[in-house]
Amino acid sequence: MNNKEKYKQWCDNNKDLPLFYRHGYYQALFGNNWDVALDIRDEKIVGCLPYIIRSKFGFKKINPELFLPYQGVWINYPQNQKYANKIGFEKEVCENLLKQMPDVAFYHQMFHPNFTNWMAFYWKGFEQTTRYTYIINYNPNIDAIFDAFKSNLKWDIRKAEKSISISTSENVEQLYKLKKQDYNIKNIPLNVPFEKVNKLYEYCKSNNCGELLTATDDKANIHAMMLLVWDEHTAYYLFSATNHTFKTSGAMSLLIWEAIKKMNDLGKNFNFEGSMIKSIEKHFRGFGGIQTPYFSVKKTNSSLFKLLNR
Repeated sequence: MNNKEKYKQWCDNNKDLPLFYRHGYYQALFGNNWDVALDIRDEKIVGCLPYIIRSKFGFKKINPELFLPYQGVWINYPQNQKYANKIGFEKEVCENLLKQMPDVAFYHQMFHPNFTNWMAFYWKGFEQTTRYTYIINYNPNIDAIFDAFKSNLKWDIRKAEKSISISTSENVEQLYKLKKQDYNIKNIPLNVPFEKVNKLYEYCKSNNCGELLTATDDKANIHAMMLLVWDEHTAYYLFSATNHTFKTSGAMSLLIWEAIKKMNDLGKNFNFEGSMIKSIEKHFRGFGGIQTPYFSVKKTNSSLFKLLNR
């Protein structure tokens, strides 16, 4: 078996692997245009690093990808491993994976928040920038989660509850239309093809790891929509859109709250999937999640590419 076949077999038997590392997820969104480095010991995968190679200016590069908020190294730790051995194990896994990576002019991936030791990358000349997301951990007391919200956010949600209802939908075209309208108003190009959004939805629907939520009023006006995805332990706020006509209705806040409740009922954490955009970060922070760092790791191997890419 080649690496991807071994990886598929491992993913099929590893429920704890995050959604964005799964073989099927990559196949659904990227076809065969991806590969994976594996650290295998005693016929067991102890580390993986999936990647997608793109081309720019005639150079090969690895970049963060649409609908892959987290990539980078994932480590499958031995059971009951002592902390004294853990750091050395992480270093060995990262070094073994880096040896298998293809030669590219530029490398950049966002690592999963669970990955905290990038020293092996530092020693190989990589750079790291810390980014942040907010995560609401599962809590059997749902009222405690709501109590942690900022007061103005609670008010928005209570106001929206009086006139807006939340339901599931299969209308991916409407989600995309809303997103495009929002970007047009902001005079920003939407570099997200509909086909990619649809592939994401179809994969999640088929594998019971996502759904499309819609906020509507009593006149059937759509105020907001969200494509919510999840894995065994965590749900992710991945793709959403607000109807600009009703942007002050509080629908998106209510939509997020309903998603949090639904996922909490399933015992899952809720990851806002970060945003370093100031206005969005402020809104996400209002939900009372724990500020959680994750790494943006990059390296430029070509001076000419660096010059052209300025």
